[in-house]
Amino acid sequence: MATVQKANTIVLDVGSSSKDDLDDLRYGEGKLFKKIARVVEDLKDAGEVAEDAQPVIIVVKKKSSKDW
Repeated sequence: MATVQKANTIVLDVGSSSKDDLDDLRYGEGKLFKKIARVVEDLKDAGEVAEDAQPVIIVVKKKSSKDW
């Protein structure tokens, strides 16, 4: 799900992913990379973001309860 919060800010939650999918994303490959690229293109086509928008991808790992 993509949410336009402020000008030039888009938050895209792709849900949980496997380690292999995240490794592929780090190399600019795989289904996560394609999904992000597709969403950015859709937003560009809809005029929600500028044509020269450059995505910044941040991978967040959820801490398990035993880490506390």
